[in-house]
Amino acid sequence: MDCYKKTKKIFKEKVRGNKELSKEQWDKYSQSNCLFCANTLMFHVNAKSFEDLKIKLS
Repeated sequence: MDCYKKTKKIFKEKVRGNKELSKEQWDKYSQSNCLFCANTLMFHVNAKSFEDLKIKLS
């Protein structure tokens, strides 16, 4: 599994578990688990904000 797919899957799980997940919380989690940061995910799905990212990926 490539890193992008793994990050996307884990991001979806985190958002389902915590609808109030913030960009800072995700960035801290992703850094400690070798995943893509919020900005990289937003770029890949063409999201304008972190809230838009959560909507597009969940």
